Amino acid sequence: MSEFALVYTFERDAGMPMPQPDAVVSALQGVVTPAECSGFDVYVPHPEHDRFDFFRDGAPPLVIVECRAHSLPALERYAGDARLQAALDHIACAPSGGHDVALGRWRAGIFRVECELAATPQQAAAAALALVVHYYGPVDDADAFVAHYVANHPPLLARLPAVRDVRCYVPAAAAPTGVAGLADLAADPAIIRNEVWFDSMDALLESLRSPVVAEMRADARAFARYGHATHYPMRRIRLAGAARSPDNGRALSASDRPRAFDEGST
Repeated sequence: MSEFALVYTFERDAGMPMPQPDAVVSALQGVVTPAECSGFDVYVPHPEHDRFDFFRDGAPPLVIVECRAHSLPALERYAGDARLQAALDHIACAPSGGHDVALGRWRAGIFRVECELAATPQQAAAAALALVVHYYGPVDDADAFVAHYVANHPPLLARLPAVRDVRCYVPAAAAPTGVAGLADLAADPAIIRNEVWFDSMDALLESLRSPVVAEMRADARAFARYGHATHYPMRRIRLAGAARSPDNGRALSASDRPRAFDEGST
């Protein structure tokens, strides 16, 4: 069954602090997800990101909020949810001198999700680290790039030791800003997004010593020409509550905060 994702990516302005994980989770508590929601995750910079210098992209400048569902129309409707928009606005600002100061800006996109499950669903669900990769233009042939990537790269990634899940995010609409609730946000410019899930930073670093990495590099040389890519290790915080709201949505609550969020865990 096809899965889709509504993805909000926060990029902090130069010189501004990142929103703190506690503040991000707190802002999203009480937000109600659609009944069709199959997952609601938050990604914040991993506390051990300094150990990851494989691509030398530096510290993650991003916070990501992601809602997944098997229904594309459900996500398009959810993009206009007032409670979600208020939470995102709150995350993007910090009080200073009696008024709010913008820390950065959100971009948004709706994607089709292609998965290469490399472990049991239970192991994948518990994975607390995601290596989040974005590919950007300009690109000679976006369709050719996506077709080659989806067909060839995820199966290679899934062979890395200790990998839990591999997810490719392909833009699902040419103009996501035409969706209510997204019109005022920048469209996500990624040609493709990729998430590779691990249990810990140790597991990620060990996987990069695998001979599979040489095969991945060989495949990358066959990509259609593109602009650049970024690779950031992020802490994955699952937000998903069992309780249903009166309108049959799923309410996020303080009890949904997973162990992966606790201080010192990865």
